[in-house]
Amino acid sequence: MKYFYDGNQIRYTLVSTNGNSALNWLFIPGGAGADSSYYKSLTDHLHCSGNTWLIDFPGNGDHKIPLDNYDQWLSLFIPMVQSFTNPVVVGHSFGAMLPLLFKECESLLKGMVILNSAPCLWLEEAARFAQEHKLPDLTAEMKEFINHPCQETFNKALAACMPYYFCPHHLEAGTQWLKSIPFPYKPAVWWLRKAHEISYTAQWIPKKVKTLIVGAELDAITPFSLYEKDARFMRSNIEKAFIQGAGHYPWLEKPQEVREAFKKFEQSLMPS
Repeated sequence: MKYFYDGNQIRYTLVSTNGNSALNWLFIPGGAGADSSYYKSLTDHLHCSGNTWLIDFPGNGDHKIPLDNYDQWLSLFIPMVQSFTNPVVVGHSFGAMLPLLFKECESLLKGMVILNSAPCLWLEEAARFAQEHKLPDLTAEMKEFINHPCQETFNKALAACMPYYFCPHHLEAGTQWLKSIPFPYKPAVWWLRKAHEISYTAQWIPKKVKTLIVGAELDAITPFSLYEKDARFMRSNIEKAFIQGAGHYPWLEKPQEVREAFKKFEQSLMPS
């Protein structure tokens, strides 16, 4: 895969170019902090028309550019999008929360795909979901990480979260997969604190931009109920796809269902 860095040290990895479409699909990873390479099994399966890019801001994943303050990511997002024609942002978890902070997206984006994310603060709903589904208690690991944030305590907390990420039948394979993804702790600490500092809620609700929201039945990190209950996202330009029997990374557990949702959405972006 070809990659390059811009003047802001954002890394752009060109995954594929298919057909003559002018679309630029910009895959922004979650975490915050997970390396964009975790999308590879998804992008290989989708074969999106146009150009498919993986985006890593400085300090994300294995893009080890030191940052003193990850607030810089907030100032980099819009210029990054503006550098593309016909951009379609695909964000997973944090990667879909980030665009919703910017009302400018309404005039910049050709389309938006929200994968397993939230339109507002999510931890309370996640705790309710976990209780209903009798998932393991994370109090000890999360308290240790919050009180002593470092890579070691983050890795232990992440390991404890695996039943929240994956369905039981995919737990072992999913755990091994996620362990292989570069995932530094500092961006995760930054976003947890930032989200609560700003009382995170979507500032941009797509008015005319065609949007796909994908959620999963067993996602205990960002339950789909958050979008189902949010009246702001009940609009004719916004489609929702609910994946049965999948967790926080549905393209690993239900790749065909996710692909079908993407293909239907991609067709809606094409000139009639």
